Amino acid sequence: MPTSSEIKNLTDSDLHPIQILLVESDPVEIDRIVANIDREFQAGITIAKDYGEMLASITRSRPQLVLFGKIDKTSYSEIAQDCHAIRRNLAIVLLSSQGVIIDSFRQLVRTCGLADVITKDANSLNHLLQSVTKSYRQQLANQPLVKPTAQPTRQHLTTEPRRPLASTHTPAQPTISGQNILTALDEIVAVSNNYFGPLAQGNYWRKAHAHIIDEFPTIENWSADHFSKLSCHESTLAKALTPEDLQSLRLWVRLFIQECERIIIHYRSILNTADLSPLAKDLFTTS
Repeated sequence: MPTSSEIKNLTDSDLHPIQILLVESDPVEIDRIVANIDREFQAGITIAKDYGEMLASITRSRPQLVLFGKIDKTSYSEIAQDCHAIRRNLAIVLLSSQGVIIDSFRQLVRTCGLADVITKDANSLNHLLQSVTKSYRQQLANQPLVKPTAQPTRQHLTTEPRRPLASTHTPAQPTISGQNILTALDEIVAVSNNYFGPLAQGNYWRKAHAHIIDEFPTIENWSADHFSKLSCHESTLAKALTPEDLQSLRLWVRLFIQECERIIIHYRSILNTADLSPLAKDLFTTS
């Protein structure tokens, strides 16, 4: 893989094309789609004609993008789940035969865990590939250079003073305040607003809250109103939370997600791929 300084000095023709996996069972449709793709991207295309070939290709060739056409699998949620089990952040874009993509269909596709849906015309395909290529090259350019560590000479080995052994003391864990958690919870609410109305979401938060209040009385310091506005007692905002506090809050979030998954299967996966802070993701990924 080129270093960041090498990337900056290369022209477009010097760089290998992004790796694209086209998933389509119809040979005629494959030819039509490939013909619509600019020549600069065609060298990076791999074809998978069934579901098994698709999963094998994702594992073997590690594409940057999956263009998903028509095969024997129609559950978008299962497609996203299986692909992301192999490559967590893999972009999967559905190819539609419709001339116009309506907003409700695009929202459904994204809700199921796919990145987007586009038409199969040349403009849509090449605009997408240019965008993915630009993003991929920026990622390469931003990777830090790894400098080789100089090997010590014999003189260094004999004259360098002995250093004291490193301390085995475990550093203290960072303090997490109520305000930190409230900010993280608000991030989850902001993402969830894209999928649930405020009344429904507020109901899920309050129902989850009621399930744990007997086991964790300190959760009384936290609340959700009917419109999914989360809050906590003023005295909790600046307080350093205890491990028990954090355990109750994580359980609250996980039960909220379970309520959401009654409507949208694999909603946890949607949150996992969302642009959330590490603390927000910790609330539903840590036991």
